[in-house]
Amino acid sequence: MLHRAIDRLIERQRWMEPVADTLQRVAAALFRGGAGRAIKTLLNGTWFGHPLHPAITDIPLGAFTLAVLFDILHLLNDSAAVWRTAANVAIAAGLLAALGALVTGYADWSDTIDRERRVGLTHGLLNAAVTVLYLVSFAIRMGGGTAHGLAIVIAWVGYALLIAAAYLGGELVFSLGTGVNHHAWEEAITEWMPALRLSDLPEATPHKVYVRGTAILLYRKGGTVCAISNTCSHAGGPLNEGTVAGDHVICPWHASRFDLCTGRVKGGPATVSQVRYETRIQDGQIEVRRSAETFQAN
Repeated sequence: MLHRAIDRLIERQRWMEPVADTLQRVAAALFRGGAGRAIKTLLNGTWFGHPLHPAITDIPLGAFTLAVLFDILHLLNDSAAVWRTAANVAIAAGLLAALGALVTGYADWSDTIDRERRVGLTHGLLNAAVTVLYLVSFAIRMGGGTAHGLAIVIAWVGYALLIAAAYLGGELVFSLGTGVNHHAWEEAITEWMPALRLSDLPEATPHKVYVRGTAILLYRKGGTVCAISNTCSHAGGPLNEGTVAGDHVICPWHASRFDLCTGRVKGGPATVSQVRYETRIQDGQIEVRRSAETFQAN
């Protein structure tokens, strides 16, 4: 299988580990503190309700594809300058979008580990090489002269690398589940189900229970009992092991923040809110069911 061969090739590149360590330390320094976390949340796409990086990547891929087609049309009809100009415009648009894709992808990748980190780094390095090649091609095109053929060749090499990088992007999402909502396959608790006796729920302490195999976080504050999914939507971290700050719970893995009662995501890298459960007390027993307004794929 092609993906297995590629995976073995990536695994043999041991030089990538120190590079990845360095890049993630840089990311940790860049996104430190309140301002840094706010910037990272912006780049993750928390405000968008969807990872921002994949939404941007379609733009350079489409623009560079158009540039290839325009270059072919130019070669077929050298006297039609319109195709040469169109290719230049497409590459310029693709380069601008590629910078956004690189920055948002770096923010997302900074939270990865193990195989996901290695594949993601390869994906990112290939895309960085693509951007450099297209910058060189664009500079030659803007310079005019007789080197336009060389600019086309450089761009086509960049496009081949772009396709390889796109393949790895698909591997990250569809094989490794990067950025996939971790609630998508949890059983939807649509009827009232017993979760825990009220007397067994400590005050102001995140507490995990299982209801029909689904991990739910219960939180009691005074006379109010709140319930949200215990599995972080971003990467599956256990929220009951996180810390509480005011009305928010902070995931222990990547510090995503969620409202304890509504499940709304308040800080990245998570982009999808937690599933919220309604609660009621019946004969001293806490019962839960999924809120009709909350999001759950199934």
